[in-house]
This record gives sequence, C-alpha cells and structure tokens, in this order.
Amino acid sequence: MKTLQLAYFYSPGNSPGARRAYYIGQELAKAGDLYVLTAEKMGAEFPHVKETISVNAPDLRSLLKVKTISVKAAKNTVVSRLLPLRQAFPFLMITDDGGPLYRRKAYQQACKLIEKHGITTVFSSFRPWSDHLVASRLKKRFPDLKWIADFRDLPVDGVHQTIWWPALQRWWGKRVIRSAEEVWMVSEGQRQQMKGWHANIKVKYNALAKLPPAQTAPLSSHFTIVYTGSLYPDLRTPEKLVAALQELLAAGTIDENRLRLIYRGKDDQYFRQFTHGLPEVMLDIKASVTAEAARDLQAKAQLLLLLTWSAPGYYGVLTAKLWEYLATGRPILALVKGPGDPEMKKIIGKADAGAVFADPELAQLQQWLATAYEQWTKTGTVISSPNLPELRQYLAPSAS
Repeated sequence: MKTLQLAYFYSPGNSPGARRAYYIGQELAKAGDLYVLTAEKMGAEFPHVKETISVNAPDLRSLLKVKTISVKAAKNTVVSRLLPLRQAFPFLMITDDGGPLYRRKAYQQACKLIEKHGITTVFSSFRPWSDHLVASRLKKRFPDLKWIADFRDLPVDGVHQTIWWPALQRWWGKRVIRSAEEVWMVSEGQRQQMKGWHANIKVKYNALAKLPPAQTAPLSSHFTIVYTGSLYPDLRTPEKLVAALQELLAAGTIDENRLRLIYRGKDDQYFRQFTHGLPEVMLDIKASVTAEAARDLQAKAQLLLLLTWSAPGYYGVLTAKLWEYLATGRPILALVKGPGDPEMKKIIGKADAGAVFADPELAQLQQWLATAYEQWTKTGTVISSPNLPELRQYLAPSAS
C-alpha cells in the first residue's frame, strides 16, 4: 500500500492535532510507503516518511499574525461574533487554515505524487477542513483512491457550540466526506455524535507517546495540583475543584500553606477568576510555558488536573491532554462538568491512573482529595503504579 497523508500540521511538537497526525502517519507507514504533504516547513525528514512535500501558502490567519485566542479575548463582543464564522461554510473557504492558496497548491502537488508513485490511499484530518477539501477533490479525479477522513474534533458540536448555523454545517460537511471509504473519530462518544454523517465511522484513539514508569513517587515540599492547558467558558473550568478545596480548608483537613494549585496556560486571568476566594498562598498561576517546562511540571506533580465536559447522551471528549497525562504516570484527577463520562472513566479506571468525578460527586471528590493529601503528609508523595499492560494498547508505533 502506498499512502498520501494530507496533514496541514505534522511535526509532533507543534500541537496535539499534529501529534495525532504524526502517530497515525507512523502506523500508516507500517503498511507501505508513506508520502506526507504539509503546510509546515519541515526541518528534517522523518524515518517513516518516504517523501515530504512542504506547501508554502500564507493564509489569512498567518497574514494577520493570529495564533491562539485566550478566553478573555474570545469573550470580547467583536471576537465572539467572528469566531463562529471562521470555520463555518461558506466563510471557511477563505478563513480556514491554509485558505484557497494552500488547497490549490496541495491539490496540484498531490496529483503529481499520486501519478508518479501509484499512491492507492489518501488520508486527511480535520481540523482544518482544508485537507478534507483537497482529499475530496482528489477522490473525484482518482475514483479508485481509498480515502480515510479523520476527525480529531466534532465539526458540529451540540454542547460546545462554536459554529455558525449548525444545520447548514452538517449538510455541507456530510457532502464533503460522502465519498470517503472510512471516517475516524477519537472516541466512541464522539462517534455516536457523528451518526448520520457517514455509513462507516470507526474509533481511533489518540496515541500514547510512551509508557509511563511502573511506579512514580516524586517528593515535593508542597501538595501540588497541576493543570496545563486551556479553559472553555461554562465547559472546561475548575469550579468543582475550588469548591472541594474550600470545604476541605474550612474543615481543617488541608493546610493552605502546604498545598499549591498550579496553572500554566494562555487563560491565566480566567483561571484566576475561578480561584477567587482561595488563599493567595495556595495559588501559582502564570501564562503559557514551553512544552518542556509543562512536561517537567507534570512529572513532578502530586496530582494532574484534567477538565472536560459531558451532557445527557454526550460523552467522550477525550482531549489530547488525557494521553499526555497518562504518559507521565502521575495520578489524574479528572473533573467532568456534566453527568459523567463512562468512556473516560473506563480508560482511567482500568489503567489505575487516577479518578473521574462528575458534577453530582462533590462529596466523593473531597474524600479522594483528602486521602491523597493524607498520603502525601505521611510520605512526601502520592505513589502511583499504573496498569502498564492496559496502557500498552494505546502506545504509539514508535514507542512499541
């Protein structure tokens, strides 16, 4: 099998989406020659890639020098009205990553690769839509191509409503991917949400970059709870943890001078709003740090905070942060805003990797925190021994 992977982002250190593309690329390469077409300027060739083509195509986002948008900026009146349009049809034809210039150049380069090397499979991933649009056009020109369309996010999310005119987006999105042979999703919960989009939808979990150590027990002078990442208004927020800590402080179960709640990310000001009322001595809140610094914080943390959400009939928001945390081997404290997430609970529970608490479970959360804190006061660490055989099934090909 010869495969062309369309990956606007591909370098694994670039973003969670790029890491998914990279690890899937490694798996595709096991079946034969892999050719990668990307918008990134590749500094070095990857051993599993037969040939990499970089498409140089400045888009609207790069010309405006827009990278990431904080929660504070997103809540700005003008920005909040424009964001739902950026990846919505028909506006995305101009505003999506890559834009029309990338799509035209990528299509031209892809045609040359397919004809030259006899490529039989094309793989594309959302987000952005740009790669799917190129793949759809390739499928029309080369009908015998097998097309796999991957979604690492829901293109239309009924709970995390970030897109203009959802009904139109569903109609248009189904038309884009209708000629694909397979559609991949990152979780069973999200596969359920995509029912009706395609007849052949499969689950492909994000990859675990490496197995964690058999046991971790870092010593620390404070009981540290670490969160590195973004927040979403009304969905990914730490208020449940703050409420539990306030109860434990009031009961004298924990000492404010011995606990540190550490945040690193672009939404530092928003995180501080949620922690208002906690003693300042407990808080260590700063803006984004390098990926290396974040990994160091995670490895030394006593608990790793994971924030996600659910709704009736809606679950499986398995963020890339979950797999990043699992690789550290440190205990995960997952808080679900909503009725619960059976898929996340199963993954973390079977891996002996921590605990998951939904909205109604504040008392259970307090008890779990108190137990972890007590272990730390006695030993200087919270010992973690994850189930390595269980985690091995998620391992990336390069780490096998």
